[in-house]
Amino acid sequence: MGFIIAVLFIEIIGIFLVTTALKREEYTCSGSEVVSLSFFVGMFFISLQTLVFYLYDIPLSFKNVVALPAVMLLLIIARYVSRPERLKETLISRENNAWTGFEKCLMAGMIFQFLWIIFLTLPVPIHSHDAVANYALKAKMLYFSGMVPEGFFRFGEATVSHPDYPPLLPFIMNWIYTFTGFNDVTVRMIMPVIYLMSSVLFYSLLRRIFDRKYSLLTVFILATIPQFYDYATIIHTDLVLTAFVTCALTYFVLYIRTGIKIQAILSAFLFGAALWVKNEAVVFAGAFVLLFAVLILRSDAANRRKTSRDMVSALVTLTVIALPWFFVRFFHAVLNSDINPMNVTGGRILQNIKDIPVLLDLFQQEVFGPKKWNIFWIIMASCMIWKRKVLWKNENFYIMAFLLITAAGYFAGYMLTTGNNLFFYVNTTISRFMLHFTGITLLLAAFLCRDEYRETQ
Repeated sequence: MGFIIAVLFIEIIGIFLVTTALKREEYTCSGSEVVSLSFFVGMFFISLQTLVFYLYDIPLSFKNVVALPAVMLLLIIARYVSRPERLKETLISRENNAWTGFEKCLMAGMIFQFLWIIFLTLPVPIHSHDAVANYALKAKMLYFSGMVPEGFFRFGEATVSHPDYPPLLPFIMNWIYTFTGFNDVTVRMIMPVIYLMSSVLFYSLLRRIFDRKYSLLTVFILATIPQFYDYATIIHTDLVLTAFVTCALTYFVLYIRTGIKIQAILSAFLFGAALWVKNEAVVFAGAFVLLFAVLILRSDAANRRKTSRDMVSALVTLTVIALPWFFVRFFHAVLNSDINPMNVTGGRILQNIKDIPVLLDLFQQEVFGPKKWNIFWIIMASCMIWKRKVLWKNENFYIMAFLLITAAGYFAGYMLTTGNNLFFYVNTTISRFMLHFTGITLLLAAFLCRDEYRETQ
């Protein structure tokens, strides 16, 4: 029950903030989009609140952490319970056509997959090395200290593994502990919830572009990739980053299609929040800014000024969201131990370049590895080759450019590694890094194949 209340409060926080923003911008969306987007907004707010408590030495007591969310709950009740028609003003009313047998099968498959994830998650506590060393230990320190300890982000590797990692997941775990007490089994359930909400939000955004059957099929493919749902059973941030980045880019694609400013702002928000999840999010946020600039250059004279103003709003949003963590990171945190600028030398880069064949070999093992990916990457590559003539047209241009820019960023990161040899880094990270690109690649494939789908209808 404590876990359910904790998740409901995350939703309450998010719904208050999301509905306020949507009403102000007169933007309508589906109920599923409101609920799923609110969950991720609520996660960010909790992380921001915890960081503010750290800066002002405020204890993480129950009454402190729930005070502001409780106020938001009262405001929601005052706003919508007395006048429920207000909520309908922000919701899209879609046609309520009967579901086909194929659609029911897709939905049943995803429900079964979600239940299977819960079955795999519930019986055991946090146990994998990275989950314990990088996230669980930090969350326990927060919970048992009753506050974010002084110098928390400066602890050395002998105390916590990778103290420079962004804090969103440990902060959310501490939030769960606040409602449940110390329970290393229950806290793991946050990952299946993230899996569910990311799937729902991705589907809701796809429905703005495609019909119900095609959107369900696309999400079904993503939700049943072994690597994707496996990471919903362990405490790790790669699934969280995948969710933020995939939905952020989808919002940006929607903005390209519609020109609605709030979609660009929501995209910027999710990219900014991703910076609280993993350091690698810097690559995705940078690619977003670069592509927004390209969009302005490719716009006609009539739309260029509006697009420029929208980019300013998006950049302000991205900066405001990312700034608190980067302030703490710059003034209170240790350097990244994997890429230390002080140790980046010509000799080290040259050695990494010589080890590129190792990288390529491990990469092809992932592409052709059905245990983790089924034949996902083979199908995606075949799709790009088959549809190469439209690969750089319309929205495909921006998705493809985003893929190439971010992949180049990850490759450059490998070339700049300093803490160990390249084989060690690639062998331990490439499968997780490829997960970050699954949703983006699938979004591209959905656009590439939509004409063939329409011909079958």
